[in-house]
Amino acid sequence: MSGFPCLVRSVSGLGEVRYSPGDRLVDWYLVYVAGRARPNTLRAAAFDLKAFFTVLAGKDPVEVAAADVFEFLAHQRGDRSVVGWRTGSPGCRRGRSPGGLSSVARLYAYLVARGDTSVRANPVLRGLSTRQQGGSRASRMVMRGAGCGYGSRGSWARRRPAG
Repeated sequence: MSGFPCLVRSVSGLGEVRYSPGDRLVDWYLVYVAGRARPNTLRAAAFDLKAFFTVLAGKDPVEVAAADVFEFLAHQRGDRSVVGWRTGSPGCRRGRSPGGLSSVARLYAYLVARGDTSVRANPVLRGLSTRQQGGSRASRMVMRGAGCGYGSRGSWARRRPAG
């Protein structure tokens, strides 16, 4: 795994673009993406994964834990030296962080689904609850019946407190 992560772009004789970061499992994932997504999606996933593993200093993908994902997020949100290309003012570039994390989550979902790796769980946590009971009235409202076979209109109802 020498040189991981590096990103090598190649074009096949048929004109198919391939990206290879230098790790066998990540390479196979990008081949999987190439067969199911548009070229820009493939390119974005390749660059997002390269950024992720660069922050983790080339850590082996099967050894990544949730703490490593938190380290990546802290690194992405902590860089305030980015200068806006339109305004020239300093700021924090947060735009790619959710996309990058989504690419990482999809990589690990793929590795778990393969079943032939030591990855048994996705280290990217999804759906963390950030609110306790309360919040705005709109956040406590749920649409009842929409898309559930009760008719297309549904009805609004107050969410009952858990417990």
